[in-house]
Amino acid sequence: MFLGTRRFSYTLLIVLFSAATSVHAQERTVADGVFTEAQVESGKGVYESTCSACHRMREYRQVLRAFQNNSVMVLWDMLVSSMPADNPGSLADSEYTDIIAYILSEQGYPAGDTPLDPYNGMDEIKIIAP
Repeated sequence: MFLGTRRFSYTLLIVLFSAATSVHAQERTVADGVFTEAQVESGKGVYESTCSACHRMREYRQVLRAFQNNSVMVLWDMLVSSMPADNPGSLADSEYTDIIAYILSEQGYPAGDTPLDPYNGMDEIKIIAP
């Protein structure tokens, strides 16, 4: 009887460890629909009026590769602290967020139902290269 209980305990530990490992392995990425179409539309307008004079959309493929495995929050912080070059941090937080949504959309990542939000989980969403 004791041997059966020990086997059951080992089996239970293996199952629990496997479940914990698989939950950890399922990180959210930019490929998981982490922004909305509304953010893309808003971001497109801000990008065209604020960013497009200096930046071409095709540049962001390399930018996303450079930020590979970092959180979207790291990219957001970089944008806020350095853009626009003549007045960093001058846009609203939502405008920076919407610009990122637009960039991600233009690189082929899908929109979803939940808005990208720098104050709610954006630091847990990983960038994967397009």
